[in-house]
Amino acid sequence: MAPSKNTISYAYPLCFIFILSTTTLSVAISTSYSSRCSSPSPASDYHTDYVDTLALLRSFQISIGYFSSGGNSLFSADDDYVNPRSFSFVPHGVFRTKDPTIIHLTATLVLSGPRSSTYIGHRHHRYSITQTISFILDGYYSFTSNDLCMVGFGTNYAADGSIKLHEDSVLRLRVPRPSKLTNPLVTGHLEGTNFETISLVAYDESDNYVYSENALCPPFMLENSMLEQAQAVKENFNCDQLKTHLRRLYKLEYMVDDPLAPRGYNMWSHATRMYINHVHCTANGAVRAYVEFYNDTKMLPYKGRFMVVEEALVADGYWDPTTGQLCFNACPIVRSVSGLSHTDFVVQDCKIKMSFRFVDVWTIRDRSVIAGMLWNSSQGIVNNSRAIPGIISVSGIQEHWENISHVKYTYTVVDEAKKHYISSGLSNKKKKIKGSFPSNGTYSYHDLEFRFIANHVGSGDAYPMTIGSMMVYEDRLAANDSLSDPMVVGMKHELLNVSYDIRYYAPPENWIRPKNGSYSISLHERRISAEGIYDRKRGTLCMIGCREINSSTDCLVLITVQFSSLDAKTQGHGVGAISSLREKNDRLFFEKIDITLYGMYTEQLFEAISRMDMESIMLVLSTTLSCVFTILQILHTKKNPEVPPATSITMLITLALGYLTPLVLNFEALFLSRRKQYVPFFRNNRVELNEVMLRVPTLIAFVLHLRLLQLVWYGRKPDHQSKAETFSIAKRKALQICLSLYFLGGILAGIIHIINVHTRRESPVVVRISQEPATIWEDLVSYAGLILDGFLLPQIILNRLSGSRVQAISPWFYIGVTLIRAMPHVYDLFRAQNYIPSLRSSYIYANSHDDLFSAAWDIIIPLGAALLAMVLFLQQRLGGASLISLQGSRHRSRTHHASIPG
Repeated sequence: MAPSKNTISYAYPLCFIFILSTTTLSVAISTSYSSRCSSPSPASDYHTDYVDTLALLRSFQISIGYFSSGGNSLFSADDDYVNPRSFSFVPHGVFRTKDPTIIHLTATLVLSGPRSSTYIGHRHHRYSITQTISFILDGYYSFTSNDLCMVGFGTNYAADGSIKLHEDSVLRLRVPRPSKLTNPLVTGHLEGTNFETISLVAYDESDNYVYSENALCPPFMLENSMLEQAQAVKENFNCDQLKTHLRRLYKLEYMVDDPLAPRGYNMWSHATRMYINHVHCTANGAVRAYVEFYNDTKMLPYKGRFMVVEEALVADGYWDPTTGQLCFNACPIVRSVSGLSHTDFVVQDCKIKMSFRFVDVWTIRDRSVIAGMLWNSSQGIVNNSRAIPGIISVSGIQEHWENISHVKYTYTVVDEAKKHYISSGLSNKKKKIKGSFPSNGTYSYHDLEFRFIANHVGSGDAYPMTIGSMMVYEDRLAANDSLSDPMVVGMKHELLNVSYDIRYYAPPENWIRPKNGSYSISLHERRISAEGIYDRKRGTLCMIGCREINSSTDCLVLITVQFSSLDAKTQGHGVGAISSLREKNDRLFFEKIDITLYGMYTEQLFEAISRMDMESIMLVLSTTLSCVFTILQILHTKKNPEVPPATSITMLITLALGYLTPLVLNFEALFLSRRKQYVPFFRNNRVELNEVMLRVPTLIAFVLHLRLLQLVWYGRKPDHQSKAETFSIAKRKALQICLSLYFLGGILAGIIHIINVHTRRESPVVVRISQEPATIWEDLVSYAGLILDGFLLPQIILNRLSGSRVQAISPWFYIGVTLIRAMPHVYDLFRAQNYIPSLRSSYIYANSHDDLFSAAWDIIIPLGAALLAMVLFLQQRLGGASLISLQGSRHRSRTHHASIPG
């Protein structure tokens, strides 16, 4: 479609402005280039065709790199594992010049890193935010020297929100063309007048790479290794699939520690983890990568980030489709001794070899989708009976979401687990079994996964890897993964073979918890591979586990779990223990760890979702009824002129604020779904009432109460002046009395909260699987709900002070609203008996954030509300002071009869 005239008329001035600004910028930059860049020498632009331009643009693009040194004046200190520094280089213009060895480039350099900021609130709190600085650059690159020099300026937002300008900035990079195994890095510096020199380094991402000679994988496999069970994946080469499997965290196991091995090749002797990053490959099976090594399991790398670590490799090689192996040549990267910063590197002699194969048979010890080894090629290849000195076994750490449908599992310690199951008495058939446990059903697999809290240790998760002969993979809610599968249901025995992947966070080994005082520790991730048996009739799990500890593997770990029955109405999922089978004097022995399981079974989750749907309807219905009762009160007020002066404005303001508060406090959650916490367990298209739909009747009720308040405020005055003054004085006194009572009640609620907090702090540390204790603000909001429950109190006080017997409040209104306030407490009693308490705030109706709810309050509040309604009924029938008058009459009558002589 042709552009319109208006579009063309706007396009001409915009294009003119863009061309003018670009020309001005180019002239300014070209003027400073000659003074800041001695080489490459600038040359006149030459025509560049479209295909050549795209190829050049891609060849100079850097999606991720690392910067350091002088950046401290612009950024905070390095925070590599929380908010790492990075940079990107995006060329947006490239031109050939009359000199064939020189090209002209325009590009944007973006630096991103941490910057400390201070939050000013009730207390000062420093936190790290991400700062971004963009530089617009123009310059030239020489294919002869591989040098790129560009000049320009940068901008970023300062702490006060203003724009900060960095003029006369110069970028100098060394970009190898072509890059190769011994020269794979892009390095350089960024200089400026208002900041110190910044060092940059990145792994070259261009296709202009020359691969080294084809690496040869050894024709043997290690004994007692996962490679014995690996079968070659002889499929067509798939670059994307290979990237997915190869780019991951690996566990290192040192097979041989040979003191005679040459120095310099045992550089990873203290590393326990390896991470393959920045994988690139071609259609013919050529692959290259950047490899990082770590010795701290808590410092996990960022996927896709370029991290400058103490130990790293660059590698390239080829995929061998005949054997299903990936063979690499690799070179260590070390920092240059004469380097100006820790981003200056030297690639050492390439004597390292790497090989990888896909694995399709798992055991308790070996659960890797991909496995391999590293070795020093200078030691030569030996026969099958002897391993290579200094060889390192590599196994990729499996992620729970991965597709492992092609993997077969071999149980190896199930018999040992059965012996412990029988000897421990868990299989006692005389023990009475109460309730049913996860056995058959579409979602039984999800009932076998659990989360737990360990005593004084931390928390963790446990996921089934296999159930019987089935592999559990990828999606936790795969519809086909159920214990109703024929190969599982067909088993005649109650005991079912299972394997688990258990992950938890715990303090360092040999850590002793202080008896007194507070402490701060960093938790380390622990992982246990376990297999054993599950008693479907008794809900008992007994497994033998293997855990990693101090670069070694301990496979004498016993895990026992007793699940709660499916029909249990208590909070919690069961209990268990993790214990050592070693002697106490063994260095790998550890004290028994008791665990408490928490969560809900799938059936209970569906019940919770159904309950939430029902509560949504109940909330809308109750709020709608309050609108109806308010309309009836409005009609009653309009119909009876004597009603407005006799109606308590304090009562109406209290009710109006009661409807306004949830609209204000929950505004950020209006568009959120309460079901999202159950998304992994709930996937269908049932209609859900979101917060907006739930709060629309509340908004209408609030508007109606404002209208009622307006009618009462501007209502007709009494005919007699003395009567008007009586009502006016009574209303002021009623307001003072109510405010005093509310204020004293708030102070009492605050004191009770402080006492509860102090009691929790003084009590010994216990495992908590319930919701977090309420804050002082939440307790005060709940107390406000108690004020709403007694909404009739201001009207009763007004009637008492004024002596009025006017039927100011319609019976529909005060009886209806009283029932609306009492019904949540009646329902809470029912819910406590029929539903499992939720660990999260999933209550929509009768929410603890809206009122006081407990077994005692659920009885006291409805009775108190009913009593206030009864008092108001008698006042409007007999007069505001009638009850006291009757009581005084009875007292005077008793006195009169006592004075008559017998």
